[in-house]
Amino acid sequence: MPPKQALRDSFSLSLVKALALRYQEIPSAAFVAKEFNLRTSTSDSITQESARRWLRGLAIPELDKLLVLRSWLDLNLNALGMPSVEAAEKRDAELKGSALAKQEEFINTAKSIKKALQVLIEEVKFLEEKLAQEN
Repeated sequence: MPPKQALRDSFSLSLVKALALRYQEIPSAAFVAKEFNLRTSTSDSITQESARRWLRGLAIPELDKLLVLRSWLDLNLNALGMPSVEAAEKRDAELKGSALAKQEEFINTAKSIKKALQVLIEEVKFLEEKLAQEN
């Protein structure tokens, strides 16, 4: 079984178990979509088809939707073999920090070039004035 399918199957099984635990039965995809959409404020709403695909192991939701499911159903994302939210946030912070460092380096280089150009402009002005006085 391909790794992606194994992850989808694991997610589906965890979702079905969490729903059965919460509602004492496995609700319909329409019910899951409706309840999900009532609980989401930062994520886009989902369709009944999306919920059906999650329940059948045909798809895994994006991170923002996984966070809604985690909050609603106490779904353990780490048990799915997925990186923890904390790990994802740490990686994002590291990437942002790296980007900020590169941006700061670029700004410092640009400032150095600007200072050098100002010195050159002043030197050119001085030479132009000197040349104009000689003529």
